[in-house]
Amino acid sequence: MSSYKKIIPYIENLKTNYSLYVTVKDYSGFIYKNETLERLLRPYLAHSSPYCMFIKETEKGYQKCLAQNIPLYEKCKERKTFTGYCPAGICELVVPIANKDQVFGSINVSHFTSEEDKGNYKREQLMKDEPDKRKLTARLLYRQFVRPSTIEISSVQFSLELLADFIVEILNNSKGPVENSSKDFSDEKKIRAYITENTNDKILAEQVVSSLKISKTTLKTCIEGSNAKNFREYVNMIRLEQSEKLLVETEKTPKDIALTLGFKDYNHFCRLFREKTKISPSDYQKYYKNEKHLGTD
Repeated sequence: MSSYKKIIPYIENLKTNYSLYVTVKDYSGFIYKNETLERLLRPYLAHSSPYCMFIKETEKGYQKCLAQNIPLYEKCKERKTFTGYCPAGICELVVPIANKDQVFGSINVSHFTSEEDKGNYKREQLMKDEPDKRKLTARLLYRQFVRPSTIEISSVQFSLELLADFIVEILNNSKGPVENSSKDFSDEKKIRAYITENTNDKILAEQVVSSLKISKTTLKTCIEGSNAKNFREYVNMIRLEQSEKLLVETEKTPKDIALTLGFKDYNHFCRLFREKTKISPSDYQKYYKNEKHLGTD
C-alpha cells in the first residue's frame, strides 16, 4: 500500500501549489476492483469546490454536469490526453485511464482558464435563466475558484499520464479486492473488519488488541500507516469510508447510516464527513448515487 499512498501527496500538491483540482472519473466501476485504491481515490470522484457545488444546486447545472460523462468517455476512447470546457465554464485537462482493451476512467485536472472569454460565456449561458442574485454569486465564485494556473498545464501532462499508467498497472494486477500475504496487511484487514462490525462509539484500543489477539505495536503500525493521528481518528476514518459506500450502495438516509456506524451525534458525523470529502453526506449521496458507469468499449 505504501507505493499507492504516493498518489495522494501528488494530487494534493497540484491543488495546494498550483490551484489545480484533480477529479478521477470512473466509467467502468474500476474503483471497486481494488480495496486500497478505492480508499485512496474516493475523495476525488467529483468536483467539490464551492463554485461547482453552487452550480450543481440547480437541476439544470446538475444534469448538465452528469451528462458530460458520456462525451468524456467517448473522447477517452482515442487514448489521447485532451483539453476542453465543461458547461460551467471550467477548462479541464483530461488524461484517459485506459489500456488497449478498455477505458477505465480518466484523470481530470481543472479549475483553470485557458480562454477566459470562453469560460465566462459558457457560465453565463448556463445561468441565463437564473435570478440575477444567483448569476452574481456564480460570477463571484467563478472568479475566486476558476483562475489562470500558476503552472503551464502542459508541464504536468507527462506526470499525469504516468499516474494513469500506474493506476492501470494496479488494476491489471488485481483480480478483485487487493490481497497481500504479509502478516501486517492481514492484521490491518482484521482490525478494519472488527471496527466496522462493532459500531459502539466507545470502542477502545484495548478491546481491539484483546479481541484480535494482536500486539499494541501491530495496532500502532496500522494507525500510522493510515496517516491517522491516533486510535480515535483511525476508527472515525474507517467508519467514514464505510459511510461513503453505504451512501452510494444502499437506500439508507445519511442519518440512518451515521447511527448504523456508531455516530450518536449526526452533526459531528457531518462535520467529519465534510472535512474528509469536502461536501455534505446528503450531497455526496445525491451526486455519486447517480454516477453511471459506462462499461467497456
